[in-house]
Amino acid sequence: MRQLTLFLISALFSQIVMADTVMQATANINQSGQNHQGVLMFNQAAGDGQQQVNTRALAIGSGTNAQAAAANNVQQRNQNLPSNPAGIDASASIGGSSFANSQGVVGVNQGAGSGNQQINAMRIAVDSLPQGLNDSALAQQSVRPSNLSGATEPQSGARIVSLDDSAFSNSRGVVQLNQSAGVGNRSINNLGIRMAE
Repeated sequence: MRQLTLFLISALFSQIVMADTVMQATANINQSGQNHQGVLMFNQAAGDGQQQVNTRALAIGSGTNAQAAAANNVQQRNQNLPSNPAGIDASASIGGSSFANSQGVVGVNQGAGSGNQQINAMRIAVDSLPQGLNDSALAQQSVRPSNLSGATEPQSGARIVSLDDSAFSNSRGVVQLNQSAGVGNRSINNLGIRMAE
């Protein structure tokens, strides 16, 4: 009888533990990327089903009739998110003087949790003719919606995003930052520059 009692207690305990599974997802950057010059692209993810991209396009035309065209096209889809835990503790933090005193282009994507999508996109065209935005360029201004069927935000747990006051201080140029904690967040930074004489 004693063995049967121990077996039932252990089976019950394992069911309780499985039912209360809490996802732990922590992304932390500390004292990184300081004093860099040029182009720095940084992706950091903790959890399940994260999608991140940094993309850069540069075009330079020359001559009287030359036209430069810089383009980038990013589409993110997340069809099958992992099954949701009972709770989620997600934390994304950038500490210290990370990326301080940088010159040039900095792109940072940092996500913690499940099914987050992040894009940093930049395009520069030099010696180009003036041009209006077409539909495809405008369509990239937002992340393509995911198929979140069956995915719901867990009710328990904490979502924490933090950025130190000295991070990115004294930076010059372009700084693009996406930082999210949770489930199904979508964020984009999209910069387009055309220069013509």
